[in-house]
Amino acid sequence: MAVPRKDETPSNENDAKHYDTIVLGGGKGGKSLALALAAKGVSVALIEEKMIGGSCINVACIPTKTLVASSKLVNASRLAAEEGFSFALPGSGEIQDAGKDRDANLKAALARKRAVVEGMVNAHWKLFDYTDNLDFFYGKGKFVAAKSIEVELNSGGKRQISGDKIYINTGSRPLIPSYEGLEECGYLTSTSVMELEKLPEHLGIVGGGYIALEFAQIFRRLGSRVTIVERGNHFLPREDEEIGACVKQILLDEGIEILFDSPIKSLKKNGENTDIDLGANGILSVSHLLVATGRLPNTENLGLEAAGVALDSRNFVKVDSRLETNVPGIFAIGDCKGGPFFTHLSWDDYRILRDNALSGAGRTTDGRIVPYTLFTDPELGRVGMTEAEAKQAGHKILVAKIEAKTIPRAQTERETKGLLKAVIDAETKQILGASILSAAGGEIVSVIQVAMLAKMPYTDLANVMFSHPTMAESLNLLFAKVSSPI
Repeated sequence: MAVPRKDETPSNENDAKHYDTIVLGGGKGGKSLALALAAKGVSVALIEEKMIGGSCINVACIPTKTLVASSKLVNASRLAAEEGFSFALPGSGEIQDAGKDRDANLKAALARKRAVVEGMVNAHWKLFDYTDNLDFFYGKGKFVAAKSIEVELNSGGKRQISGDKIYINTGSRPLIPSYEGLEECGYLTSTSVMELEKLPEHLGIVGGGYIALEFAQIFRRLGSRVTIVERGNHFLPREDEEIGACVKQILLDEGIEILFDSPIKSLKKNGENTDIDLGANGILSVSHLLVATGRLPNTENLGLEAAGVALDSRNFVKVDSRLETNVPGIFAIGDCKGGPFFTHLSWDDYRILRDNALSGAGRTTDGRIVPYTLFTDPELGRVGMTEAEAKQAGHKILVAKIEAKTIPRAQTERETKGLLKAVIDAETKQILGASILSAAGGEIVSVIQVAMLAKMPYTDLANVMFSHPTMAESLNLLFAKVSSPI
């Protein structure tokens, strides 16, 4: 790890330094903005308390997707064994069984995850240390006035700084519900679950959102029994009903248990296990409990009241379409201003703020299309409206739909599970949205997003020449299967 910049060492705590820009929080949007502005000669102070490079590379996108990839390798080895394949270490002749030592598999997955994260963190240290016009402060920042911040350095001491513009990029954290007995029993979050050294015998997961489903499949494939506890009776309620049903069946087929209509009454320690009282659905006993029930903003203890920055009823920073708060010159980026909680959304916030700061572009968030991907296997890539949303919005629609098993490349790769669906405006022939549940679903939906941005008719994707056999070719097949107007 690089040595912290000399700017961290306070020579005189009462000697305040003024900057053109202060970025409070070094997440995806904040760090990108700080580096981009500094490269253009803007004097920038970047403050980060804990995670160098932000939550994405430390405890979110990058480590979780690394674990997804590792669990997919373990699963592939099992599937290969079912088809009669065997594996030997080069030169040894010793047959290897990927499912033989589950704890060893977990340790290998964690080792790879840590190596990937460490490499990215070290790269960010170098960027922060050696970028001209950028002073990096490793510590906790707090507003003391509208344009003034006090930094309590992790190395000791404090610094007073001020700035013409300030960007808040402090992120979010897991929401922990107030179930009776939860604190006494102990629980895992999306962060701590990635540091387990021993595989859970039975992992209970509270919540049925995207984080919950990704970890459910990861740990099931690594060898744990997994039970998802849902308080309601709708699976992935934000998604198309057919797509949600298909995701659910894929998880059930892998042996993941899902309990619906199971609000938690209380929790009690039972030896090494935790007993979860589900009321009419009885007692569920688990060895480990992962809580994945939402996110909270990291906006407390920032001194926002001293700056006069307004929060909403859930303590997220309130911003307008230019991402500016109620205080002129103070902006917010990413999770701290509310969901959806996607790194790519934070990065788009950065692009808007960068262009407005450097050229007065007047860019806003109005009308932007926000895609996302559920990184189960197969992936669910999503953009735009579902069928139900399009109907509710008053569109007369066409629906395109195929099963993943009809795609030639999916057959060659033994990745035939899934369903592809798109919604089209019957009058303009433009695509309103798509749900791509298939291998490379997140990549395929990106092509559809570009078509939507270009306002292309769906027939262009039906007739464009893709190389064969590829998963992109599925778009030819999908948009050739269009229903009559609905």
